[in-house]
Amino acid sequence: MAAERVIDMAAVKKFISDELLYGDEQGLEPETNLIETGVIDSMSLLRLIAFLEERFQIEVPDEAVLPDNFRSLSAMERFLVQKST
Repeated sequence: MAAERVIDMAAVKKFISDELLYGDEQGLEPETNLIETGVIDSMSLLRLIAFLEERFQIEVPDEAVLPDNFRSLSAMERFLVQKST
């Protein structure tokens, strides 16, 4: 049985805090809806995807750019685990 790859979500949270929230991570919890709260819009989503691709050495195809994959830190973690296996 292959070991599940550990995803460094602290790095993702730091990117969102530093780059999208300008250093204010207050209220940024694993289930915070980043789309509904306006943290992620179309431009910030592109920046986030570029970060994820570089940081985790993955490719995010156009068909994977769905709200369900980027709605929250937890959703991104599930997506990243799936992409890295």
